[in-house]
Amino acid sequence: MSPLADLVDAFADPKRRYQAILDLVGAINANDLRRVTVAPEARAALIAGLDHPNAKVRWWCLQLMDHLADESYIEPILTKLSDPVAKVRRHAIHALCCGVCKPNRQPLAVRIEGALLQALETDPDLRVREEARQGLQALGHPAPPAV
Repeated sequence: MSPLADLVDAFADPKRRYQAILDLVGAINANDLRRVTVAPEARAALIAGLDHPNAKVRWWCLQLMDHLADESYIEPILTKLSDPVAKVRRHAIHALCCGVCKPNRQPLAVRIEGALLQALETDPDLRVREEARQGLQALGHPAPPAV
């Protein structure tokens, strides 16, 4: 395993997580994350972390991608809309739709309404469906009332 993959693996351990995040991307809080430039190797490690067997690692990778807002993350994040863990699916929707978390305070420039409508109509988890509904509204798309 590479040193960067080891850092991503450490996201599963609450005692090692924050230092691993600092070592990987150079910041931990939302304000500082808006100002960092992530090395291509670290970006690749975060993307690879989306396939980690531990859902906590996948969630933390999404959390960082949400705040780093690099368009190279869009396609990998979209794959997590079908993650087996609802919390990961919900955070993937958030990472794609939330503008507040992004450095420029704007959601990513991506057309995902179809994927959100599908999640809203078919996801078995109520909280994932609600996140999809809110995401559609945040993107200016009419969405049905709260579920």
